Amino acid sequence: MAALVLTGALALVVYKTRTRHNDKGTTIRDQADDDALRLHRQEALADEFDARAHAAQVEVDIKTVRACSLQQQATVHRSEAVTSRDQLNDLRDSADKLNAAARPPAMPRRAG
Repeated sequence: MAALVLTGALALVVYKTRTRHNDKGTTIRDQADDDALRLHRQEALADEFDARAHAAQVEVDIKTVRACSLQQQATVHRSEAVTSRDQLNDLRDSADKLNAAARPPAMPRRAG
């Protein structure tokens, strides 16, 4: 009978020890799952910020290309304006020469 009681007590000790180890294992596993979830959220946040940074860089690139295009257009228009200004000045000079050639010579003034 004593052997049965001793065996029962030993079985109870073994059961409680296993339960504690299992509880520790479960607690550690739960903590690892929580850490994995936290890590997943952190990675998702990093991915989101990476996507935002990429979108911002694309916007910068688009605006840079647009600015270069506008600068080229400004250069073309300025060149055309200079050419037009030169042609206008040449035309005025020609008109002034024609007007000067068509005028009668100026009469000298009398002193008096």
